[in-house]
Amino acid sequence: MELWKQLMQNGSVKLFWRNEILDKYISAISREGFEVYTFDCSNWDSNNYHIELAYTLDFPDYYGENIDALNDCLSEMLPEDNGIVLVFKNYDVFFNKEPKDAREILDLVQSNSWQFLLENIKLLAFVQSNDATIHFSGLGGMPAEWNDEEWSNKNRGL
Repeated sequence: MELWKQLMQNGSVKLFWRNEILDKYISAISREGFEVYTFDCSNWDSNNYHIELAYTLDFPDYYGENIDALNDCLSEMLPEDNGIVLVFKNYDVFFNKEPKDAREILDLVQSNSWQFLLENIKLLAFVQSNDATIHFSGLGGMPAEWNDEEWSNKNRGL
């Protein structure tokens, strides 16, 4: 079974604690033809994260730098190949500063991902956190789950 199908069985947002495991999944999903966009969220706050998202994802100049505009632009993204993966590193730092925005971003990814599947477009988010206890429930009606290798607390040093 293709990796993207395994990952999306229980939602499109996957959590990662160890960077080496994240890197392994990024390499594997890249080999399946996914475009990967990586963000270091350690310096994000409510005043700047839209700027990096818009620049990296090549949003149009009229991008409104708010959650509704992010939803609109995400819903219009089209991959050149098999799909898109948004990689958010150090997401716990952003989440601690802006919990509402951090959760809303992941909720938008999850919601858009399910909509995209109707058009055979794949969208995933890999969320790396230095906090092994981070949890996001109810994203697009589904929880964000830990990847298979770090699913147990033991494998996250807990």
